[in-house]
Amino acid sequence: MSFYTEQRLAKLRPRASQMFLPTLVLGLVSAVMSAFAGRLTEQWQQLTLWVVCGALAFLFWLLPLLRYLSTFIEVTTTRVIVRSGLMGQHRKEISLSKIRDVEIGKGRVINLILDGQEVVEVKGVPRHKLVALEIDRLAASI
Repeated sequence: MSFYTEQRLAKLRPRASQMFLPTLVLGLVSAVMSAFAGRLTEQWQQLTLWVVCGALAFLFWLLPLLRYLSTFIEVTTTRVIVRSGLMGQHRKEISLSKIRDVEIGKGRVINLILDGQEVVEVKGVPRHKLVALEIDRLAASI
């Protein structure tokens, strides 16, 4: 009796350029914080500055960072796993035997066409043409 073990071939995160705007916002919030921190005279003004800058950093940098770190595509010898969401709560597992065709869409999108004409879009993958070619090659070999 032989058991076929699944091996991970690639685990890819989205392009790091998605974090450019959140990092820019963090830099601007830090610059505003450092410029006005010692110049405000009233205590409520200092507290308001800290709260507003903290809220902006949380909403526009930390949440996108957590979303970026928990999003990935994993290609194994038997399936493709796509995880996304704030804490990776959206998970799609696609068996390579169900993939009928792989297409490259506009804007670095890989369209995985399944047997039942269902289309799964994978967005923002680095080297998307190479990844699509490898998924297509693996699906054809099964």
